[in-house]
Amino acid sequence: MCDPISLLIASVAVSSVGGFVSAAGQSAMAQSEADWRNYQLEIQNRQLAEDQELTRIQALETENKRLDQNRRLRAANEAFLAGSGVGESRSFLQGVEPQGERALRQDVASLRLQSATQINRIADQIAVNKAEGQFARARADLTSSYAYTNAAFNAASSITRGAYLYKTRG
Repeated sequence: MCDPISLLIASVAVSSVGGFVSAAGQSAMAQSEADWRNYQLEIQNRQLAEDQELTRIQALETENKRLDQNRRLRAANEAFLAGSGVGESRSFLQGVEPQGERALRQDVASLRLQSATQINRIADQIAVNKAEGQFARARADLTSSYAYTNAAFNAASSITRGAYLYKTRG
């Protein structure tokens, strides 16, 4: 038969090692989950950055189309006046051009504001994703720390309980 002290020591050792093995598993799982979440967020942030660039390009294209339409309309009006025989009288264009220019400036400003708003929303989402990634990493670190702390306290408790049993029965 085995010596009771040897059995007690073996029990304490197995219990303590088991606690630390469990803590290592919890830590690895938490770190793995954080790594996976950060990977997902990195992919999403790259897609969002591409969306930002696409928004900028689309806004510039739309703005250029509007400016081009305005130039063509102005050229058509000037051609019409020149062809009508009243080419020397520009009073029609003088009355219409300031209002058209003002409408064009407002239209372009509105387009720029819309694209800037959309780009800023995307930038905000990227910032939120980065903060979420930091939170996932911090949560994993805390989970790991708590698991090892719990294992250490359980080991200390097991050792203390073993010592008590040895003193009272031995």
